[in-house]
Amino acid sequence: MWTYRGDEPTVVQWLAAIRVGHEGHQLAAKVTRRRHRTLGATTAVLATLSASAGFACLLTAPRTSLVVAAAVLALVTAGTALLHTFLNDPDVIASHQRASAEYGDVRRQLEQAVLSERITDDRLSEIRADWTRVEKSSPTLPVRAGRQAADYLQVLADAATPSAPSAPPRQDAELDEPLKELTAS
Repeated sequence: MWTYRGDEPTVVQWLAAIRVGHEGHQLAAKVTRRRHRTLGATTAVLATLSASAGFACLLTAPRTSLVVAAAVLALVTAGTALLHTFLNDPDVIASHQRASAEYGDVRRQLEQAVLSERITDDRLSEIRADWTRVEKSSPTLPVRAGRQAADYLQVLADAATPSAPSAPPRQDAELDEPLKELTAS
């Protein structure tokens, strides 16, 4: 057993990597959910436009341009509906949320071990085994989500790091005249 001093590179690197996994999977789920909603709304709008164009063709004298526009809208609508179906976004969202929760659990285990200031090699091995299991069962983290999570965590770390204290004023500095008068009496 050894005492954690807060600067062991392995533990610090592990904690940073696990945090990126945790935040990255949360971000990936959020982005996928947004894509799912956008694609669904686009499909609904295109279906409405396609139906309107089709009815316009039926109610007016058939013009070639209107018929072609209705057909193109119908094909684009079918394409977006197909894409919406085959991307399987609800399952992808659920798997990223599950991975985020599991990474969060591993992160809390490591943080708790660090706070106890006594980490055994066996405990580190257990945490590493949990981390490996989570990595194997998680969906691939998109590069953009990983990069954005790392940048976000760096901003948080920079904000949490106290800045260097400013140098105290020199005592032998010349005092201006009004201040000399106040301090002299």
